[in-house]
Amino acid sequence: MLAMRPVDRALDAGDCRARLEWASECCARADLQLTAARRAVLEFLCARTTPVVVETMVSALAASSCGHFVSFYRAVQRFEAAGLVRRVSGAGQRAVRLACAAADSLVCRQCGRAVAIADLSALHELERRVAARTGYRIQYHLLEFDGICHRCQRVNTVLPS
Repeated sequence: MLAMRPVDRALDAGDCRARLEWASECCARADLQLTAARRAVLEFLCARTTPVVVETMVSALAASSCGHFVSFYRAVQRFEAAGLVRRVSGAGQRAVRLACAAADSLVCRQCGRAVAIADLSALHELERRVAARTGYRIQYHLLEFDGICHRCQRVNTVLPS
């Protein structure tokens, strides 16, 4: 796995350019050439604030005619192996997100829809206290809740069991 440049804080989800620069630097250090398919995958992920189901991303990229779906799947595999993207669980589907992106989200276990958690001040305070108590410099954490989103709950109450 690639030794990543430490990210002291998750890069702002709204700053797609900074996230893309980070990913490009990681690719250069890992000797991963930025092919058109790899760049398309990175740009797609950089533009999202929540995890992305790989099949959904690949379908969208292939439909935009910027490459073959196999190239996109391979790009995701290479990025996972290099530590650029991390896998996220949800609805039994394979979802990923950039390793530098905020990892904190709610994931629906039925449809896989993910939403970012906005107010994490208490979590950041806990992270600071854990670092102070243990002497670790925390570079990454993952907080992932899973449950059933409001849409799936509504559908489940309408459909008979």
